[in-house]
Parts: sequence; structure tokens; C-alpha cells
Amino acid sequence: MFQSPFLRTFFGTPRMARALWFTVVLLAVLWAVGGREAVAQTAPAVSGVTITSTPVVGDTYGVGEIIRVDVTWDGFIGTQLSCAAATTPLTLVVRIGSTNRSFACQDAVNVTTLTFTYTVVAADSDTDGISIAAGAVTGGTLVLASNAGVTANRALGTHAITDSANHKVDGSYTPPAAPTVSGVALNSPIVGTTFERNEAIDVTVTFTQAVDVTGAPQLRLHIGANVRQADYVSGTGTTALTFRYTVVQADLDINGITIPTGRHLGGTIRAAGGTVNAQRWLDSHAITNSGNHRVNGATVTAAAVSGASITSTPAGGDAYYRLGEVLEVTVTFNRAVNVVTTGGTPRVGVVVGEIGRPAVYTSGTGTTDLVFRHTVGAGDFDDDGISVPAGAVSLNSGAINDARSATTPATLGLGTHAIADDADHKVATPPIVTATNGIAVNTPGAGSTFERLERIEVTVNFNRA
Repeated sequence: MFQSPFLRTFFGTPRMARALWFTVVLLAVLWAVGGREAVAQTAPAVSGVTITSTPVVGDTYGVGEIIRVDVTWDGFIGTQLSCAAATTPLTLVVRIGSTNRSFACQDAVNVTTLTFTYTVVAADSDTDGISIAAGAVTGGTLVLASNAGVTANRALGTHAITDSANHKVDGSYTPPAAPTVSGVALNSPIVGTTFERNEAIDVTVTFTQAVDVTGAPQLRLHIGANVRQADYVSGTGTTALTFRYTVVQADLDINGITIPTGRHLGGTIRAAGGTVNAQRWLDSHAITNSGNHRVNGATVTAAAVSGASITSTPAGGDAYYRLGEVLEVTVTFNRAVNVVTTGGTPRVGVVVGEIGRPAVYTSGTGTTDLVFRHTVGAGDFDDDGISVPAGAVSLNSGAINDARSATTPATLGLGTHAIADDADHKVATPPIVTATNGIAVNTPGAGSTFERLERIEVTVNFNRA
């Protein structure tokens, strides 16, 4: 063995070769054992139990109301089968008065939180508040989302709940009708189907009746492996509430945003002008992996022109701007932009008649709309309507950058947003004597001197008829 010079050179002596082989085998065994131990250590454990529903009125649920409880693990879990279809359904046993009630698990896969629900019946009564014992999670099979061979720990431990005073039950009364969620809608990404860094994700939650908002409710979003909170922004007094989350660099979701049925956090949402709490669960309106709403916070696509228009109006009430009037052009970008004027001021070339005139940047930095202005001067005339060509925007030693990145220049070409002769925006200033050959005098008949009875003719040339 190892008699050839090549093998001896590569492996050394037979003893060295055996030692090397033994080391490789030992490392493989250690890796396998260590890997199994690492997996075992990642078995999720319960990290919280929360009664997430709110009684319609006060602190007591009435008949027909749904009680909801969230059980949260410290790692992603999955259900071996859907909650309801399992041979032994996964349930949460909750004590209502002297009776144990089984709360049904709501279908969820690869999540950190499972929701269990129960609808109050006439026989239910608990004047102290419901209780949830440490061994309340029963049935079904909970496994690690990344390894179906690892079973999650289901013991509630210190997260068990005893007589929750804000969650009493009285099945002898029927609560008033409460606003419920009737729809959930996401805004669209600015470009394509992916939200990018610093882009706002707006979620509109619609209720069956107008609601009043106090405090600061939040809506839970699942973006990839992360749970993010969208903050309430507007809508109190109406049926539609808007929640907003701004994408950060670490956000990534190639499958699309998920908005679980889980509760809205914080604040108070009640029927407008009353004390009836809204039922804030999304239920069938929850969204799972919306393919048109992906997220990539690592990406910043340069802002680009999305529109251009002449936004001023001639003062005379007709289509003509006259001497001294301001002609205003607004260039719209698909994202907010910042304008830098330390080296120069950007311009838009406006064609008046056959002459290019500069409309100078005036306002709009930090927004999507930049305003450029040109003051009509002597000699400006356009009876067909002014135009703005595709390449009209020039930096003039200034800069227009994507607001999300000071080093990412915006794309400035107007493309299809160029403006052809606009008949609603013409220019008519008084005719003026032309700068060249404006006045011409005829020549004397002899030499350079006009004599008696000789005619002197003076011609004045204007820039138009």
C-alpha cells in the first residue's frame, strides 16, 4: 500500500494516512451528533398566552360572542395536519365557570402563534373570569416548521391564566351588534409587485359600520420570517381604517405578505359615537402570501418620471399667456425625490413657438411632484400651444435624487409623458422689433447723402405679423 511515489507524496506514510482517515470519520460522527443535538435544542416552547378578544360591552362576553386566545411559541411551528382535520383535533381547554370548554384551533402553518376560538352558549357562566391551565393544549401534533421530526413543547408553564377578570362570561344575555371586519386591502407597490426600502405598505381594514379610534392600534404583518406591526394612520369616524408600515433594509418576502386573522394590537376601536367594541378579527378576510405584494428591503430602484403636465392657467380666461405671466410645468415621479441646487438649478425646456425657453425648478423637493416655472417674456409667441419634449429635464449642474438614497440619481426622461402642442396653453405677447435687421433705411441715390426731393424710406421689422 502507498508504494507509488505519487501516493506517498499525497498521503505521506501509511500511518499518516490512517490517522487522516480516522480524523475525517471522527469529525463526521461529531457533526452528525452535534447536528441532532442542535435540532433538539431548537424545539419551540410556549412563550406567551393571551386572551386577545374583547367583549362587545364591558368585561363580560354574552351568548354568541367569540372568545379568542393566542398561544405563542418562541420558534416557528407547523401543524402536522390542519387543526380541524386532524384525527385528534388540536384544541385548547379553557375553564368557564365550573365547565371545561374546548377552544378550536384555527388553521395555520409555519407560524409562531396559533389562535383558538370558542363561541359562548347560553349555559356558559363565569363571574370571576375564564382560566387556562398549564396543560391546556391537547390533541393534534405540533412540529418544528423546519423539521417535522421535532415536536414542539406545548406546556404553558408560567403562562397559564387564572380567573381573568377582564374576560367574564354570562350566557344569559345577548350583546348588541358590533362592527365587524368586512374587508382588507393592500396598496400596490410603486413599481411591479415588490415593495422596496422606505416604501410604505398601507393596509385598509373596512368595518361593517363606522368606528371611532382612540389610542394607537396596530395591525400584524408577516413579512418573510419576521412579524412587523403596521401603525394606525387614519380613518376614525368612518368605516375604513388605514394602517401603515415602512419597509426597512432587512425585510424580505419572496412569496408575498401575509396578514393573519390575528388581533389588532393596542388602542380602542368602537362603534362610532358609542361604547360597543368592534370585533377586530380579520377572519375570512385574512391574506396569505399575496404574490402581488412581495417585499425586498435591500432594493432601491431609482425614481423615474411618471407624468408631466402644465399646471398653470392663463390669467385672461382664454388659452393665452401674456407678457409677465408665469407658465408652470409639474413633473411627477413615481417615488419622492430630493432636489440639490448647490451646484446649479435643474430646468425643464419648454418650447414656445420654435424657441426653447427654460422653466426653472421652484419647489417640490422631498415629494413626488417638482414644479418648474418660466415667466413669459417679450418675443414669446406660440399660437399652436407650447410643448415639452421627452428630454426636457436637465440638471444644469444640480441634482435630482431618489429620496431614499442620496446617491441614487432619478431617471429624468419624460418618455411617453412628453407634452405635444397644448392648445389650452398658448402664448401671445405684443409683437416686438426683431433683434437683427429690426430697422432698415433705404440707400441714397448717389453716394451717402439724400438730396432735395429724394425719398427716405424706413422699414421696421417685427417678429411676427
